[in-house]
Amino acid sequence: MSEIPAFMLPNFEVMGLLGRGGMASVWKARQISLDRFVAIKILASSFATDPEDVKRFRMEARSAAQLKHPGIVQVYDANFSDGVYYFVMELVDGYTMGDLLRRKGHISVEDTLTVAESVAVAMDYAWSHYHMVHCDIKPDNIMVDCDGSLKVTDLGLCRSVTLAKVENTGKADEILGTPAYMSPEQVYGSDKLDCRSDIYELGATMYHMVTGRMLFQGKTDDEMIHCHVDTSQAPDVRDFAVHAGGAFALLLEKMLAKDASHRQRDWKLLLADLTRVREGHPPWPALLPPLGSSMKRK
Repeated sequence: MSEIPAFMLPNFEVMGLLGRGGMASVWKARQISLDRFVAIKILASSFATDPEDVKRFRMEARSAAQLKHPGIVQVYDANFSDGVYYFVMELVDGYTMGDLLRRKGHISVEDTLTVAESVAVAMDYAWSHYHMVHCDIKPDNIMVDCDGSLKVTDLGLCRSVTLAKVENTGKADEILGTPAYMSPEQVYGSDKLDCRSDIYELGATMYHMVTGRMLFQGKTDDEMIHCHVDTSQAPDVRDFAVHAGGAFALLLEKMLAKDASHRQRDWKLLLADLTRVREGHPPWPALLPPLGSSMKRK
């Protein structure tokens, strides 16, 4: 954490870089007024544009800050200072599932089901209480704290900054999410996303965790995006994880249905399916048409 930040924020002593991605960088900082350590996410300068963007950004951040759940990284504040958008968040002393994947290559079915259950419980809270959709569930947005608990991060962030970018640039090809995991509805740019879109993303995340491969491994970002909406299908999970079992494969096939109406209707139904699969039973059947899922059946 030796990189020196190129910005200063009121009431924060920035201590060092925790990580950097295409959309933002994350810094460890001390909040001086409360004498506590926090994580500050600094958004790319392309999002700092005009007062309407700032207003929208802060409105979305306030929604995310309402969420009080042990499975969701707490957002404390969001602000705009000297051309910099930033989120102030709970500092999680741990690692992401993406870090673990890069280190181990793949994750067991049993551990993947445990992760999926934790994410589903957290997202059920967000959806049931606030009708919030994540829009960017992926291994790098699932964190493991030092005590082993799992937390979903960046809830509300993707939606706020992407909407600001779309409306500012006027580009029709700006879409929410990460190409390897996004649902078909996100690719189409639907403004009526619901929890079923996040369920698809979690299915793509589980596929990656168990196989060590993204859903459409080897494709460019643009090609991946098209694969989610056309008739393309990734190989059955058992082609790369022979011990995954038929029940787990049927679960992913259902979660990865290209038509949202063929997936679990909500997080509670997904949790019921996860329990059935953990007990060795298949999920409740989905009547998928031919080529109706982003994963083919063996």
